[in-house]
Amino acid sequence: MSNVWRQCSNCKRDIRPGQKYFVCSVSTCNRKRNSLVFCSVDCWDAHLPDANHRQAWAVEETAPRT
Repeated sequence: MSNVWRQCSNCKRDIRPGQKYFVCSVSTCNRKRNSLVFCSVDCWDAHLPDANHRQAWAVEETAPRT
């Protein structure tokens, strides 16, 4: 069993099962093929200049335990 669920899309830090993480509220950042996940609000904030969103916020989620 792996101790890593996914990696942060910005800093590449590991996101472990059951850990809190953040996603972008904009639907184009959450598509199945290109789902962006962030380990912190700071990492989420770093993607905004490239994303060119008009209105966006970080949504807190919890990684699956399995």
